[in-house]
Amino acid sequence: MTTVKITRSKSSLSRKMARPGGRTVQEAIDMAEKGLESHREAGIAKMTSLLVQLEEATALRSAESQVAIYALAADLLDLAGFFETGPLYTATFSLCDIADRMQVDGTWDWPSVAVHVGAMRLIMSDGCQANKTSETVLQGLEAVRLRILTH
Repeated sequence: MTTVKITRSKSSLSRKMARPGGRTVQEAIDMAEKGLESHREAGIAKMTSLLVQLEEATALRSAESQVAIYALAADLLDLAGFFETGPLYTATFSLCDIADRMQVDGTWDWPSVAVHVGAMRLIMSDGCQANKTSETVLQGLEAVRLRILTH
């Protein structure tokens, strides 16, 4: 009968991981947030550009604009999720939600879109701060969203 001999070898990664030191989870999070913050100005500029495009598409009120509204809002939502945009993120999500529903149902309501885009402009001009004004605006948008989703 043969005897099996098991030998364990350590990879270079396991040796590195076993060494003391390194970064704590909180240090890694802080570094990531600092890195993200360095892109904030460019991110805000891109969000502003997307909002201008949303305003233009809303003003056109064409069939092509309907498709563009969702795509632009989804792009804005992606960016807003990276930065502390609080009420802007919520308003943009609401616009995506109603645009999706209106496209599926085939019943497009331009005033509802215009209210959302106008609210997003107001929120951005206020620095995307969560305050009494943005809370009131978001309550109004929620009422519009619920009306669209339940009809």
